[in-house]
Amino acid sequence: MDKILSQDEIDALLSNVSKPGDLDAQLLDGANRFHVYDFKHPDRISKEQIRSLRTIHENFARISATYLSTFLRSMVDVNLLSIDQVTYSEYTLSLSVPSSIYVVQSEGLSGRIILEISPILLLYMVDRLLGGTGETQIEPREITLIEQNVVRSIINKQLDMLNEVWSQVVDFRGSLNSFETDPQFVQIARSSETIVIIFFEVKVKGFVYTMNIGIPYFILEPILPNLSSQAVIGTGKKKGEEDKAMLHLTLQATRVPVVTQLARARITIRDFLNFQRDDVITLPKRVNEELPVLIGGRVKFTGVPGRSGRHRAVRITQTVEPVDHLFHQ
Repeated sequence: MDKILSQDEIDALLSNVSKPGDLDAQLLDGANRFHVYDFKHPDRISKEQIRSLRTIHENFARISATYLSTFLRSMVDVNLLSIDQVTYSEYTLSLSVPSSIYVVQSEGLSGRIILEISPILLLYMVDRLLGGTGETQIEPREITLIEQNVVRSIINKQLDMLNEVWSQVVDFRGSLNSFETDPQFVQIARSSETIVIIFFEVKVKGFVYTMNIGIPYFILEPILPNLSSQAVIGTGKKKGEEDKAMLHLTLQATRVPVVTQLARARITIRDFLNFQRDDVITLPKRVNEELPVLIGGRVKFTGVPGRSGRHRAVRITQTVEPVDHLFHQ
């Protein structure tokens, strides 16, 4: 026979039941402790591998900032902002039109990746390389073919630095494949394919520009085991090599004075004080004799003068060895 509850037992049960408003409040409080997870687009790269990618591209940002500061003769700061995983269609829709998209062919990753740079930043580079001050903010527009050729050396150097930082994980061997201004014409992966986006910000002369690298998941998948903390821990150990690479890049972009010395003679103070118009100074250098070429004030080459087109020029004939330098003083 079923037990019949007394009134006191019924009241005790009712007192333990929360009101609807209280239940909703509890659910709202607990919602803050949950992380939204999209089961349609799950993260396919682990947090440890993301940390390894961050380490690699932080090195790229540091080396890139050093090179751009030297080459553009302005203080440039490059910072890695975030690394996200989205579908390729979401990524292309987020890009502006016109864009500046460099498609890079990577032999080491057996596929193509994207290097997207703000068009305004590229126009700033063009302005600086052609002698401008870069003080005025430029309106975004499509990059012309001539402007692409002007900045091509900078882009190729960026790819060299990308090859350098990736060399600890894989032989990247990235090279420029094509350039596009409309994201719709760039198809390096299926629309539903996951792509890893590394976002950078480039600060120069008070302005902030964007730059990002897009790597499809399917070309990263074969090397994911190499993207572990143990595999990339060598980054810190190779600090000396990294400093050497940065110094090498800085030296390559350093400008030094080059002077071809036509002749040099010694005279007395008496002769100098007695100089008159139409006086002649006899020089010890013969007309057909090779001239010393000075780099930074020191004789490094010898050459013969001439013309190259409309410009005066000197043709290098031989390199001056350290011992020979004494005879060209």
